[in-house]
This record gives sequence, structure tokens and C-alpha cells, in this order.
Amino acid sequence: MKRIWISLAVLAAMGAAVAQEEKAVQPGVPAMLEAVNGKKARVFLQRLEEGNLTFQAYRSTRDMTVPATKVKSLTFFPKYDADAVQADYALGDYPAVIDALAPLLEPFWDYMVVENNLRASFGMLLDAYRETGEFTKIKKAAGLLMASGDPALVQRGQVFLALAAIAGGDLQTARGIRSEVASEAAGLYLQACIEQAEQRPKDAIKTISLNILDHANDVEWLGPSELLCAHLYLDMVGSNSVVTTNSALNTARQVKNIYAGTYVAANAKNLWTNLGGPAIEAAEEKLKAERAIAKKEAEEKRKAEKIKRQAEEKAKKEAEAASLAAAGTNVTTTTETESE
Repeated sequence: MKRIWISLAVLAAMGAAVAQEEKAVQPGVPAMLEAVNGKKARVFLQRLEEGNLTFQAYRSTRDMTVPATKVKSLTFFPKYDADAVQADYALGDYPAVIDALAPLLEPFWDYMVVENNLRASFGMLLDAYRETGEFTKIKKAAGLLMASGDPALVQRGQVFLALAAIAGGDLQTARGIRSEVASEAAGLYLQACIEQAEQRPKDAIKTISLNILDHANDVEWLGPSELLCAHLYLDMVGSNSVVTTNSALNTARQVKNIYAGTYVAANAKNLWTNLGGPAIEAAEEKLKAERAIAKKEAEEKRKAEKIKRQAEEKAKKEAEAASLAAAGTNVTTTTETESE
């Protein structure tokens, strides 16, 4: 019996050891790695340097290094309320987006050059940094994106870097980057931003209008271009121009309605609100309601008058019919009397 208890105690100790091992945290960033050949493996990412990804297999202490181009995608497993972040982003609450995503995504920055399930959230964070003027973070992100080798990411990194340069007044650097951007739509957008920074709103309007006309199907740049147009209208107010605040107000309203749910719409709504849009819209709605009531009352009045005319016509016809009937009776009576 004593041996049995000793054996049970040993087994319990072994089980505790295994459980402890399961709870042990393996160094690195946990992820599911999918290779270009379709094979998947649980790994802990160690670093990504000079285009090479180093990781450890699950429950292994040996580092393995492969070219990042051999990795099809990475899946990460952070826990956060993605819907709430998306809602804040759509409302233009950029501080809330930063508060939610900045600490969450910090371990994943270096791995954004590889396709992964957090890129959309990373994009929202970068937009929030840009909108709040945190261009140091934008420059760091731009460097990562431009080193990815993915043309779409490289272009986004270029645009971020150019916008940071414009915000810092370094227009020469911005022009240099603009000349390297492959997308004509992105290039024209940056050109208009540069012209705006140079206080040339009329030239910027021409540039951005050309962008809207020639690249109406480029959804990525159409919304930002139309929003920039609203800001340029505002820049032109009071500069010996026929443009009025209404031009900016109406354009901002259109953008917020057309691109609802995006950061472009949120920014457009902020501009529209600052220009007094809600009060103007409320007045328009009130006038619309008053006109609808007046129209209804007029229709009811016309209907009542029609019913009255019809009743009068009916009464007139009935009176005429009665008069004719009475006349016929008198004729008959007179004839009968004469016959007698």
C-alpha cells in the first residue's frame, strides 16, 4: 500500500511539472505561421531583420531563420474589442483609437511587413497618429512599410513620409518622395498637399480636381481628394475668389455622407460641424417640414373646395331637375283642364 501511495505521489508531481511547463511563457511573439507552400506551424517570433524572420517552433529553444518572402502570412492572437475600435475610428475619435491600439500593437510593429491579420488595425493606428500629429511614429512606420517589398505597403509608407515632411515644412523632401510614388492618384494628392502648404490653393484646387476627374475609380484616393477639396475651398474664402464657405460646407457634407464609416467621413463631419453644418441642416429640415405641412394643407384645401363644388353642382342639377319636373306637372294639369 505504501508503494502505491509513493507511486501516486510521483505521478502527481510529474503532472504538476507538466502543467507548470504548459503555463511557462515561451519567449517571443506567439503566432501561426503559414509558409508559401501552405504548411502551417505554431511559432514564437523572435525578430525580423534585413528581410529575414527568426522564430522558434512551439516548445523549442532553437532559433530558425528564413527569408520573410518565404512566409505567406502570420496570424496573431491579441484580445481586444475590434468593433469598439472600429467605431471610434469611424467617429474620428483618434485619441481613443491610439489608447486602444498603441499598447496592443507594440509587439507586432516589426512584423507588419509580412501579411497578417492585424494590418487593418495597424493602418487605423497610423491614420490616428497622422491625424493627431504624431509624425515621429509615422516616420518609424513609414520606414517599416517601405522596407517590406510589397508595392502597396511601400507606396503607403512613401505617402506617410511625404505627409510628415509637409507637416514639418520640409517641402523639398516631400517633392522628392512625390516624384517616386508609382500611383498617379497618390502623386497628384501629394502634389495638391504641397501646393496647399505653399499657400497656393487655386493651383491645389486644379490639381486635386484633375485627380478626382481622372481617377474617379481609385477609391483609396477619391475620398481623401474630395475632403482636401473642401479644405482648399475654405483656404480660398476671402482671397478675391468667388468661392464661399458654402462651397466647403456642401463638399464636406457630401463626403461625410458618401464615405460613412471611414476616417475620411469622420474628418469631413468634423469640418462640416465646425462650419455650422448641424444648425444649417436643422434649419433646412425645419423649412422642409414647414413646406410639407403647407403643401398638405393646400392639398386638403383644394380637395375640400373640389368636394364643395361637386356638392354645389349636384345640388344645382337636382334643383334644375326638380324645376323641370314641376314644370311638366303644370303643363299636364293645364292641358287636362282645357280638355274639360
